[in-house]
Amino acid sequence: MNRPPLSSSPPSQPSPYRYLGRGGGERPVRVQIIIALVAGMILVAVPLYLWRRPQRESIPSADAAVADAGVTDGGSSVAPVFLVDSGPPGVTLSPFTTIRCENPGPGKTPPERCDHLTFFEDGLARAIRENTACAPTGKTQITVSFVMELDFRTKKINLFTGKSSSIKREKTKELLRCVKRAMPTPDWATVPHQYVRYKVNVVATYPPAAGPF
Repeated sequence: MNRPPLSSSPPSQPSPYRYLGRGGGERPVRVQIIIALVAGMILVAVPLYLWRRPQRESIPSADAAVADAGVTDGGSSVAPVFLVDSGPPGVTLSPFTTIRCENPGPGKTPPERCDHLTFFEDGLARAIRENTACAPTGKTQITVSFVMELDFRTKKINLFTGKSSSIKREKTKELLRCVKRAMPTPDWATVPHQYVRYKVNVVATYPPAAGPF
């Protein structure tokens, strides 16, 4: 028996899933899959990072700081406490002036070349401000010139009122006693200094006393 002739089959066509796109430059499916995976990872990672990244803490304002200071641990509101100068309003101090500094031996050092003794100047300024209640009062403002003599060889401090004070020395005795008691005790060996003896001056101005006279 004769077999029917075999029909010629058309040439094999490329699989429609092998290449994507049209025209020349078609990309393999594997490259497209890799690109899609990378893009998907980026789309997931970026929002996750933005959500999880630490936020910069905002600097509290001055009003917030005052409000926080007015609340105790128990939650009850209390009035904030403000630090004020211990002296009455208007008490002022002039800049410290080194009148004299010297070492044993001949020759004098010009005052402008003398170094400042910060420890003693700060201690005297604090003692004056803390003892304004001991100062004499009057209808007008009062100025008291404080003169401090320091000797590092004998380790002694001498404090008295100068001639430029607006009141007599007899009226400053109580004020001097109060200020002397409030002066800090120095450790002479640790206080920086260039000379052996010093004479320092500062002028305190006290406001007029309030009330009728």
